[in-house]
Amino acid sequence: MAQRKNVVIFYSDQQRGDSLGCMGNALARTPNLDALARRGVLYRRHHATNPVCMPSRASFHTGRYPQAHRVIDNGIFLPADQVTLAETFRRAGYRTVSYGKLHFQTFARYEGDQSMESLDRWGRGELDGWNGPYYGFEEVGLTVAHGEGCGGHYGRWRERNFPGLKLGPDHAQGGEVFKQFACYKSNLPLEAHHSTWVADRAVEFLDRRQPDDRPFLLHVSFPDPHHPFTPPAPYHSMFDDVEFPPPHAVPGENDTKPTPYRLTMTRQIFPTDGGAKRHADLPGRAYQRVVAHTYGMVSLIDASVGRVIAKLKERGLLDRTVIVFSSDHGDFLGDHFLLHKGQLPCRSLLHIPLIVADPDVRPGVCDAVCGNVDVMPTLLASCRLEIPETVQGMVLPSPGEPPRRDDAFEAGWSKASYEYHHFTLYTEDWRLSVFPNLREGEMYDLKADPHEHRNLYDDPAFRARRQELTESLLWAVGAAEPRKPPIVTMW
Repeated sequence: MAQRKNVVIFYSDQQRGDSLGCMGNALARTPNLDALARRGVLYRRHHATNPVCMPSRASFHTGRYPQAHRVIDNGIFLPADQVTLAETFRRAGYRTVSYGKLHFQTFARYEGDQSMESLDRWGRGELDGWNGPYYGFEEVGLTVAHGEGCGGHYGRWRERNFPGLKLGPDHAQGGEVFKQFACYKSNLPLEAHHSTWVADRAVEFLDRRQPDDRPFLLHVSFPDPHHPFTPPAPYHSMFDDVEFPPPHAVPGENDTKPTPYRLTMTRQIFPTDGGAKRHADLPGRAYQRVVAHTYGMVSLIDASVGRVIAKLKERGLLDRTVIVFSSDHGDFLGDHFLLHKGQLPCRSLLHIPLIVADPDVRPGVCDAVCGNVDVMPTLLASCRLEIPETVQGMVLPSPGEPPRRDDAFEAGWSKASYEYHHFTLYTEDWRLSVFPNLREGEMYDLKADPHEHRNLYDDPAFRARRQELTESLLWAVGAAEPRKPPIVTMW
């Protein structure tokens, strides 16, 4: 019998789809991910199901849309009854391991806190000695939250191995400090950084393996390039001399968009939904530093991915391992005059990277529209495992194959207001979003307006297109609902 394929998933946090060299970014320094794209399939129209962390991650790991897995915003535990990617591989006899960020449960303090990813619980040492099982992963090494003070298994390790570190903006390693954006050159040594730690744990796992061990699913998940913008040396200075182009922002563009866009121009409406906000002091030097540090964090992730892939090759595993790289959502980074993320269905947030390098699939580029619900069924099909009936995604097409659907669906909710609830449909050339509780919408011609500045939703000249896309959106909304109710008794 042929050996079963292994799976390695590299996952980052808040990384835009346009952040890689292989996606056409001439300023990015991502040689390892670009090489992975050349030996795999680069999906150039890949989208998240939600613009913030927990819902999008839940979709990736269940193959289901938010209204089906019920994680409709940050701050909601992934229900224990959800059939996850890791659990499906575990049941098939795979060794399932994750190092880094998962965010299946909450970070923040709450009354009666029982979260296994609680910063408070980890800080008090309550979870010392625990390393799983967790949502199908037999072993986990967690990073919790972001930045220099990242907690979890990593935080406890850093405290033991690097005691007395002087961190924070007052100990920045030269250059201008932008405290309002948590943007500065970190004093954290490279060997103590969480991107390094995550890759180290993955390398150690591969070194421990024996030739007759079970096949494995290895999840390698980086908390960066999520803010704070605090990379370590040498990555904090890698882009010091680069002049970045201005963000995609056109004066007055938000005046024609639904109410939430207009409100973000004058006040903070997403304090608990990602913090998307207009900052009057972002343009200029601060913007250049924020982007430079983001690029530096991406380059460190790239180097970390490269180390793990090199170990796969050294151990003779590369030719029988499926390798995935993706992220949960993006960051505005100044687009539409905003920073960070929020419950707004913009391309800056929803367009994310996806590379799948499968030794049995011909390399190339695929421009079919797809979503992160499609990764789970694709990996299960590649490894010849049964796809659970709960999965709503579809197996991704290979280069040259026809698309299996014409669109990608997204849905968003907000703790701040029910009015910010929205549905979105991306096709190859168009985006349609509706805010049903506001009876407002957006529509963009992505060929003529790829950065989504001119809202055509109320333009009479495009009424027929709007009607056509609205009908397609209706089908997508229905298909995203749970396939059947959780039955306890017949009545």
